[in-house]
Amino acid sequence: MADAIFAGIQVAMVLAVWSYLYKENIFSKVASSIVISISTVHFFLVYVQRTIDSAVIPLLNGRISYIIPLTLGLLMYTRLTKKWAWLSSYAYSLQIGLGTGSTLTTVVASSITGRIAMLINEPFKGATMFDKLSGTFLFIGAILSMTYWLFTREATGIYGYGVKIGRLFLMASIGMLYAEDVLWSQSLFVGAWEMIIDNFIKAVILGIPVG
Repeated sequence: MADAIFAGIQVAMVLAVWSYLYKENIFSKVASSIVISISTVHFFLVYVQRTIDSAVIPLLNGRISYIIPLTLGLLMYTRLTKKWAWLSSYAYSLQIGLGTGSTLTTVVASSITGRIAMLINEPFKGATMFDKLSGTFLFIGAILSMTYWLFTREATGIYGYGVKIGRLFLMASIGMLYAEDVLWSQSLFVGAWEMIIDNFIKAVILGIPVG
């Protein structure tokens, strides 16, 4: 009985969300509010438990240095009051500064220098002739794609042809990224339909056991 009720709630939520495809209505609003509320409470409880495990318990065990992140975290809640809201700026500025520094270090290493090294080395490491040709094609496409973003020179002559070919490479790569996003969305759609058919129609309405 509990499984049937749970499956019915699942189907009702899915259909309520899908009803937004027709037009905005009360059912889609209610479903969105429920999802946002549950997600907010879930992540709040998860982060509270994580804070207790990673900071409060070590502090109680004598690790005094953990009082610093706990204090900074509590200062962020002063934003809720007008009188003490200015204290939260210290916590926010420190968090943004540390986050920006660590992110830039990672981004430079992975997205800039790492990709440049991969562009130079990887295309020519193929074990077969096909791999080497594919790597060479990739190298040429990357170089021509970069020429599309050079605006200091007019795209005429041979350079203009390179820019046009680079634009084709960019369009092809963007098209593949879009196709991946569409396939991911379709997989969610198909998964929802499988849930409706297996968990509700077969198991609840028809009484067919689903393994």
